[in-house]
Amino acid sequence: MSRDEPKGRQRTVPTHQPADPGPLAVALTEDEAVAAAVALVALAPGPASDAAREALHKVLTALGPAGHDRVTELAARMWARPDGLPRIPATPVIEDAMRDGVAVSIDYVDAAGRSSHRRVEPHAFAYARGNWYLMAWCLDKDAPRWFRWDRVERAELTTTPIQPRVAFSVYPAPSPRA
Repeated sequence: MSRDEPKGRQRTVPTHQPADPGPLAVALTEDEAVAAAVALVALAPGPASDAAREALHKVLTALGPAGHDRVTELAARMWARPDGLPRIPATPVIEDAMRDGVAVSIDYVDAAGRSSHRRVEPHAFAYARGNWYLMAWCLDKDAPRWFRWDRVERAELTTTPIQPRVAFSVYPAPSPRA
């Protein structure tokens, strides 16, 4: 085996039928498919959790019983942080907005308990200072903002396209008061 070839079993695991025009075609070795499945098993709840569960089901189906046993054995030896991004009523709306590239209107309560209504471009989720945050460009303030995830009370899709922004160069750290 050359140093450019991946290690492990080289049997390719199909991920869809060639006649199916919908899904992406991805050729994985059995080891790659097992690794992807283990990563999906260990994935903490958060954005795209539903899609991750569907992907895991497809990979396990493609692997068959023997591959499923390998995933179970390997996953049992992994530790993952159990407290991922909490699912709140706004989660599916913001996931859709991020996938579709549109802004959302949110109802938000700040640290002082004041409610506000904001139009924001959701760009990323971040875990900092013991809390989850939505990193977003606030269209009302024309500035980057960190919205503490547990304070987002409601979200509604808009038709306003998101402008490209480099999240980690635009967003300063969250305020200690957040």
